[in-house]
Amino acid sequence: MAGYLVGARFLSGEITIRKLAPVSCGVELTLNAPETIRAQLALPQVDPATGSDLDTPNKLLPQRDAIGWVENGVLLAAGQIQGDPFAFPYSSTLNAAGAWEYFAKRYVLPVLGAAQLPSQVTSKWTNTSLRTIAKRLVQQATSWPAAGIPVDFEPDFPGTNEREYPGVDLMRVAEALTNLTEVENGPDITFRPKLDGDRHIRWDLLTGDPDLSQAGQDHYWDVSAPGPFASISDLDRDGRDLATHAYGIGATNDETQVRLEAKASSSALIDAGFPMMETVENRNSVLRAETLQAYVDEAVVRYSAFTETFTIKVKRDEDPKLGTYWPGDWAKIKVAKTARVPAGTYRVRIVRISFDAEGDVTLNCAPERVAGGYPVPASDRAWLTTQLRALQGRIDETNRG
Repeated sequence: MAGYLVGARFLSGEITIRKLAPVSCGVELTLNAPETIRAQLALPQVDPATGSDLDTPNKLLPQRDAIGWVENGVLLAAGQIQGDPFAFPYSSTLNAAGAWEYFAKRYVLPVLGAAQLPSQVTSKWTNTSLRTIAKRLVQQATSWPAAGIPVDFEPDFPGTNEREYPGVDLMRVAEALTNLTEVENGPDITFRPKLDGDRHIRWDLLTGDPDLSQAGQDHYWDVSAPGPFASISDLDRDGRDLATHAYGIGATNDETQVRLEAKASSSALIDAGFPMMETVENRNSVLRAETLQAYVDEAVVRYSAFTETFTIKVKRDEDPKLGTYWPGDWAKIKVAKTARVPAGTYRVRIVRISFDAEGDVTLNCAPERVAGGYPVPASDRAWLTTQLRALQGRIDETNRG
């Protein structure tokens, strides 16, 4: 078995069981979402040092405790146990979800006084970055008694953003974090677990600018040679959101009750034999006509191209090894010519990593817009990239204006 499980108290991070050998274990790491661990244990689990029963059913309780997967000395995933169904006579399954899931149980509220109710408070942060607002949300949640799970934070980042969360709305912290990732140029957010010596688990709250990725060079896999250490298992082409016409809906003027609207169209698909297809951009916070127009202009360019998604199978113990790449990282894959894909080197972004206790690792890559019926090599994407960047520049310019 390539790795092993550890058990810990979720609140303190103190490791209470140093090594568990599961019958099977599935781990999935996803960008901007909680990681998951599903481990099947054969009971009783025996302490290898003493030969005694570890009594895992009582040492690892749902919600109180956590488990983590360690491989190559790296804590790849760790999370609060959600449940532990038992199949008689000896099979126990531990289902855990990462720290992000814990904040789905917490609300955006400052510590309330004895007489205070949620409707009487508001959480508000101004003149700072969305990255720092994410930090403030988690800091506030962990400031409550019995809520200070071991999270380490980045420094503050400057910005001009503002967010206000009335207590009466009872918005969950996880929802607020997700909302930050989904706005234009919103940051990626992750709770990345780590080992603090051999006695504790901690989490780093990390944010992107706006993307969260490695600091160094792209990871690299060559799948073009015989007997490679990696292979492309799937290439999914999705045309469900192709569109030739886009309509924009903006804010409604409070005085005139007139709704801001815009439209745009592109002949690129129709000239290639596609039928007319329509989409709507709902931008209810947009107040300026030129900003809304820039959004719909961008939409018809973006939706004139297919979405292509690579899925890659890689060997866990070959460079780059499991534990050296994370969701959000960029990679280059060298591909030989096939009936579906031209030869070339393709740059992809990893958004999900999944693996079992043994065997290969599956990497799901971010969907990318590509012109034509096949992925375009990294060196030849000028058409789509140039147009989208120009249109995004128009959006940024009108927003600043």
